[in-house]
Amino acid sequence: MKVRTRTLLILSAALVVFLIVLALITQSVILQAFGEIEGRETTAHVQRFVSQLDSEIEDVAATTRDWSLRQETSELLSGPGREEDTAQLFPPGIMKNLGIDYILLYDAGGNRILSGTITEDGEIASTLPPGLDMTVSNSIMPEDMQGGIAGRRGLSTIKDTPVILAGYPVQYGPETDPLQGTLVMARALDSGRIDDINRMLQTDGTLVSYSMGTDPAILSAEEAVTAKEGGIIVRQSGDNRLDGYALITGIENHPTFLLLTIGSPRPVYQMVKNSILIVAGVIVLLSVLYLLVVQHLLQRFVLFPLSRLDSGMKSISRSGDLTLRMPEIGDDEVVSLVRSHNRMLETIQSQQEEMQALLEEIGQQRDDLNDARGELADRNRELEELNRKANLYLDIYLDVITYEILNAIMGLRGYADLVKSTADEAGQKFAGKIIDLANRSNDVIRNIETISRIYKNPPEAGVVDLAAVIKTEMGRRTGARIVMDNCNRNVCADDMLGVVFDNIFANSLKFGGRDTTIRVTARDIPEEMIEVSVTDTGPGIPDAVKPLIFDRFSADSRTRSSYGLGLHIVKMLIESYGGSVRADDHIPGSPQSGAAIRFTLRIAKE
Repeated sequence: MKVRTRTLLILSAALVVFLIVLALITQSVILQAFGEIEGRETTAHVQRFVSQLDSEIEDVAATTRDWSLRQETSELLSGPGREEDTAQLFPPGIMKNLGIDYILLYDAGGNRILSGTITEDGEIASTLPPGLDMTVSNSIMPEDMQGGIAGRRGLSTIKDTPVILAGYPVQYGPETDPLQGTLVMARALDSGRIDDINRMLQTDGTLVSYSMGTDPAILSAEEAVTAKEGGIIVRQSGDNRLDGYALITGIENHPTFLLLTIGSPRPVYQMVKNSILIVAGVIVLLSVLYLLVVQHLLQRFVLFPLSRLDSGMKSISRSGDLTLRMPEIGDDEVVSLVRSHNRMLETIQSQQEEMQALLEEIGQQRDDLNDARGELADRNRELEELNRKANLYLDIYLDVITYEILNAIMGLRGYADLVKSTADEAGQKFAGKIIDLANRSNDVIRNIETISRIYKNPPEAGVVDLAAVIKTEMGRRTGARIVMDNCNRNVCADDMLGVVFDNIFANSLKFGGRDTTIRVTARDIPEEMIEVSVTDTGPGIPDAVKPLIFDRFSADSRTRSSYGLGLHIVKMLIESYGGSVRADDHIPGSPQSGAAIRFTLRIAKE
């Protein structure tokens, strides 16, 4: 993906995220804030409407109280009632102006002796709306209180029309034992009066009866409980209206309620919403313009220099000419990058030249090395020829010397045997010593031949039966006390393994005598090896001599061991088999109790 495309995608994504965040902030902050303000305003409308209803109730109560205290009302209860007297007592015009629609007068026994309805024409009709008597009985004139409840006032409904009721006592009869009747006045809150209240309060309210069987779409069960406890419910009704609800407890003894509904238009909310849409459109337009401008500026000041840098680098890469340089125009970061790139090219060119010179020098050195290798090969061939001749001469010398020495020793032994058989006791003693010296010299010659053989033909390890080799060497020394234990296993060695045991047995018998006891044991050790121990009961090996007995040809002649070449041959053979050898005590910490030669061998796999 090109930088231009990636940049455009990043800017577009950032714009979309910005618009989404803006919409969320607008919805959750601005519109919600206006919604809360309008909700509080709707609550205030409901409270004002309820206050006006309370004022209407107090107005009806005040009129009822005033007429209950008049002498004419008391006299009406004392004498026979006449209709003209009723009209004179309650003038229809005045009652209509006072907002009284219904008048009821009860005596002390609770009997209605007068009733009237103020008509639209300003007359008094004797008929009453059905249910008004029952409402008065349930509120102002209960059965157990024939005199009524003094000052009782409140709201109720008659045929689904809200009505304000108020009742006050009327004293009549003898002054010493007066009776108490009840005057009840009512004001119907029909649609006209509700409209008057709405115009006065600049609201849009309705008042209807409410019961638990009412449609739950109006008030849910939870909202009804809150409203019955005096709370005001505000709920959105479409985008253009908020409805506020309040329940007003009726005047009846049993629980009755009137539902007040106030509808509040939402012009500000709609204006803000429309304004936000306009602002959003303007922001989108500005964002698009911003995107185009930013894209142009990026193309002009960022993408074009980068594209020029990319083209220059590709041109240098295709041509392979490190002497080419890109133009350094301007003073921005891209120019700094171009400058760094040019410096890098200079460095690479310089390093390339140095590398070329170095390669030429290496080539010259390689040629010199080849010449040196040729000379070294010539010298090596000369050395090999000299070594071959030296080995040939050495073999001849060894063969001649050993042959001549052996012949001399054999002759010496023959003469010694002849002298020993014919000489006296002293001569026989000297002859015996000569024979011992001849035998020792013979052993030395045999050891030298063994060392020469090892150097010329290094042993090749194979599978060897350890117990069989030990038994063979034990059989060659019939008079010696040699014991073998736990040696029945195969090891990696060759046919010269018997020389190892022969030399060790010879050393043990040499220093321990014929009475020494030799024991050969083997045990398993890690890494698929075994350790073979050859112990004796001879005089042992001093601690200072133990590290030296296997190195007969040590550079320091003063530390040269007296154990001869046999143990040196043992070390050569054991190391050629991949093992190691060391001198130890038969009893740890007690060198005088006997010697122990311990060496390791690899276990042979079948």
